[in-house]
Amino acid sequence: MLEIREITSSNLPDAARLCLAGKSLSDRPRAFTREVEVDSTRCKLSLLSELMRGGSRGRAAYRHGMLVGYLEVHPIAQALVPVDGADCHVIACVRVPEAPERDEVEKALVDHTAASLPNSRGLAVLAREKDWSGCGFTDAAHEAAEVPGFERVLWWRPIAGGDAPKIAPVDRKVARIPGKTRVDLFTSERCPWDRYVFDLVRGVSSRMKNDVVLYETDCNKRRNVLRAGVSCGIAVNGQFQPWVRPYRLPDEHMIRKTLEEAV
Repeated sequence: MLEIREITSSNLPDAARLCLAGKSLSDRPRAFTREVEVDSTRCKLSLLSELMRGGSRGRAAYRHGMLVGYLEVHPIAQALVPVDGADCHVIACVRVPEAPERDEVEKALVDHTAASLPNSRGLAVLAREKDWSGCGFTDAAHEAAEVPGFERVLWWRPIAGGDAPKIAPVDRKVARIPGKTRVDLFTSERCPWDRYVFDLVRGVSSRMKNDVVLYETDCNKRRNVLRAGVSCGIAVNGQFQPWVRPYRLPDEHMIRKTLEEAV
């Protein structure tokens, strides 16, 4: 039997427990140590706790007492997702590691969330490759994602009713620096993997400091998310790289090669 529980202080660690599901210490990158895991998980939970004081909520799904799924939802006014609107909510994180039960668990989490927010205009999700129609959503808008070759789709599930929010456009106007590689980190504590990648890029950039100029934008602040048009990301000379979730995980060699070729 599937049971949905709200995240509280008593089960707060469950909000991050599935972030690294399926990744044992033996199959993670060598640099992703236990210390990195503990630190990045602590930062994610600290951010969530702060957002929960403003109305954000996490919900965990359990089967026979075992954690099998997680969903995070935020009032749009504080959602760290590049969608702009009012009086609705945004789903910012969903994690169900086991594919055979993914459809069932995701739908249960979304249905429970919708039922708990009867006065909200609706639920929005900004997705790239995932189809959300099975959870009662319809696609409201399409546009090119920040990474070339990808599309992002705004999915909308009305509750009280009303128009879907709008996607905040990606700001692609980045000044080049003659003779240097410009690296922009749009940082966020939303995901342990992202924090790990940001630290990799910082390390490589520091070792290439004669050729690389590093800028950071704090996307734990909503105003920066709306201005940049991304929840988090990494751009090299204004070109966003597929290095943060939901894209692939880079290693130091890939990062260095990209930065060297961009000079």
